[in-house]
This record gives sequence, C-alpha cells and structure tokens, in this order.
Amino acid sequence: MTKVQDLTEIDALADGDLFYVADVSNPGAPDRKVTWSKMKAAGVRITNRLRYDGPITIPTIAAGAEGTATINVPGAAIGDHVIFNPNESLASNLGIMAVRVSAADIVSVRFRNFGGSSFTTVAMACVALVSRSV
Repeated sequence: MTKVQDLTEIDALADGDLFYVADVSNPGAPDRKVTWSKMKAAGVRITNRLRYDGPITIPTIAAGAEGTATINVPGAAIGDHVIFNPNESLASNLGIMAVRVSAADIVSVRFRNFGGSSFTTVAMACVALVSRSV
C-alpha cells in the first residue's frame, strides 16, 4: 500500500477528485471514497484564505462611545468573511461590536467602551482570518 506522504500533491481540487475516507460508522468495511463536491456545501467554495497576525491600535474611546480600528490585510475585499480574535484580554468594559472588510485590503474592528471613563489608546496583538466564498 502506498503511504500518503509518498503520493504526489495536486495543484488544485476539481469537483470530480476522489478522497479516501475511513468510515467509522462501518468498522467491518471502513474504506470509502468521497468526491470533492460532497466535501463542500452545495454551491459554495472558499477561494481565498488570508491571515493577519500582528498589532491593532484601539483608539481612545469616550465613556459610552464607540471607535474603529483598522488593520491592513492585503487581498481582502468587501463582502469577505472575517474572524477576529485578540491575542490578549480586552480591557475591562471594552467590547467588540463588529468586524468587517470596509475597503479593499482593510479590515475594520468596531469597539465600544461600556465603562464610565474614557479608554486610552492601546496597541494589542490580534489575529484576523479572512475568507471568500463563491
């Protein structure tokens, strides 16, 4: 039997490509195959995956107000999906209200200060994952 690590890698997936699957629901005969088209949701294909890992500078935000910080993610486009995670704990009374691609290559993160005093500008580490489905 050929070892997986000895197989030649393909450049791109096509809907007719087959994948080996070990079907755990049938232990007596677990060998099965599945096509690429069955491994993705009908009509949806993720075509771009972009990752940002770096700082974001949260602006000064008055008590009870909101402020927006942006990061540069080359290749991001309006309508892309964004997952945003700070690598550190957010300051007390600070919340993330929305994350979106606001312009080409720009991810905007909207913060709200729920506290009773002004929040002072701070830079913190974060990760943003941007994907596009077509």
